[in-house]
Amino acid sequence: MNLSKSKYTRYCQCPKMLWLDTYRPELAVPDPARERRFREGNEVGDLAMGLLGEFVETTAYTPEGKLDISAMLKNTKKYLIEGRENICEAAFTKNGCYCAVDILHKTEGGYEIYEVKSSTELKDVYLWDVAYQRWVLEQSGLNIVGAHLVYINKHYVRQGELEIQKLFLKEDVTEAIEPFYHEVAENTAAAKAYLAQKEEPCEELGEQCFKPYDCPYWQYCSRGLPSPNVLDLYRISAKKAFGYMKEGIVTFDDAVNSGIPLNKTQRRQVDAEQLRLPTHIDRLGIGSFLDTLTYPLYFLDFESFQLCVPPYDGTWPYQQIPFQYSLHYLESADGELKHKEFLADENSDPRRAIAEQLVEDIPADACVLAYNKVFECTRLKELAEAFPDLSEHLLSIRDHIRDLLDVFRDGFVYDRAMEGSFSIKKVLPALFPDDPNLDYHSLMDVHNGTEATDTYLSLRGKEEGERLRLRESLLKYCGLDTLAMVLLWQRLREFCI
Repeated sequence: MNLSKSKYTRYCQCPKMLWLDTYRPELAVPDPARERRFREGNEVGDLAMGLLGEFVETTAYTPEGKLDISAMLKNTKKYLIEGRENICEAAFTKNGCYCAVDILHKTEGGYEIYEVKSSTELKDVYLWDVAYQRWVLEQSGLNIVGAHLVYINKHYVRQGELEIQKLFLKEDVTEAIEPFYHEVAENTAAAKAYLAQKEEPCEELGEQCFKPYDCPYWQYCSRGLPSPNVLDLYRISAKKAFGYMKEGIVTFDDAVNSGIPLNKTQRRQVDAEQLRLPTHIDRLGIGSFLDTLTYPLYFLDFESFQLCVPPYDGTWPYQQIPFQYSLHYLESADGELKHKEFLADENSDPRRAIAEQLVEDIPADACVLAYNKVFECTRLKELAEAFPDLSEHLLSIRDHIRDLLDVFRDGFVYDRAMEGSFSIKKVLPALFPDDPNLDYHSLMDVHNGTEATDTYLSLRGKEEGERLRLRESLLKYCGLDTLAMVLLWQRLREFCI
């Protein structure tokens, strides 16, 4: 069985992850966000092919649509003999180790490796990757004189046609990979020996479960952990939690008996769980928050997408671009609940249309509620910067936003069903258990923010009937987010009666 560079880096993170990939892949929990990042990485790799000038590409496919590794190896050999300057997806295999180099660049003294990443920063895991490639190529007889990482320039702002020389940054990592390079021979041998085991190996849980990437097998590997455990403590780092576990401090009982330091929020969480306390309600705190609200009162939620490659003028890599909002509102505390919504056309830049509709729908001085307002405030600031003629009104909306999250984060309300989280997806079922009208799982097509993004980006080219159905699903999902805020606000008022 051949190792590849992705298999090698999986082994470096956690040997068992590679073993499960090989023998029990069905145990992995699907992650749409990870799958989107993978697709985006491929698109970025394609864009970068021309970064160093004219190039040839070795990529080939079988009739079934799978990569034809044998053909890629033959193409690579052919292009090397021809002396091509830039070979993209240059494929090599030696002693059971395979890799395809994003760009293999020929110089007077030898060859340079260029590895393309869709990230805006350098990470050690990338050095594992490049070190492995250098080792495979040198084992194959090439003289490697340099190694480079190509990554995204987060400061690039698109104006007109995409400028790949400005979109990408190049970093010489020839020296940086040295310590990793000297581990490759030993690691590849160990990885092959590890994969030779037919019985599932044992590995301790640890930081590697989440670093550098979240492991898709976490749910399987952690199935023996009691619930709740120290990993569930509010905002505890994985390093600290796993450190406690190594000392035998696993459960909340262990945490209390050992006397480890707990902050106020963690203490409330542990006490609620251990003592099976009813919902904690601080009426004075809730009342002080409610007293800051005025009418008309608006409940606002955005949906947005972000792309590695900026799609429109004035946008930058991974900018959050709002395409939809839901707006519930009340003219008075006991007034009729009304609703407005906006979903941009998917075939053009949505920002101007959404900014104009916001200005029309929300008075400049109106009180607005959001959940985790940092997101909404930042989007409004960016829209104001993009459209100076709407700036004053948009910034006024931003300045009048209050954060419903504060009530829960400040400890005015806590229920053990929140499990130490103040996400609306945890708070809502804790305060409204078994309410089918608030069940995101019962929605069609769109159940979370990731699915909302993917659905919106998939609309182009859809058959009209399916397009309309998906747009309706987006509206229902976003509408439930603001309805949830309304119901939470109402429940807070009830607590104060």
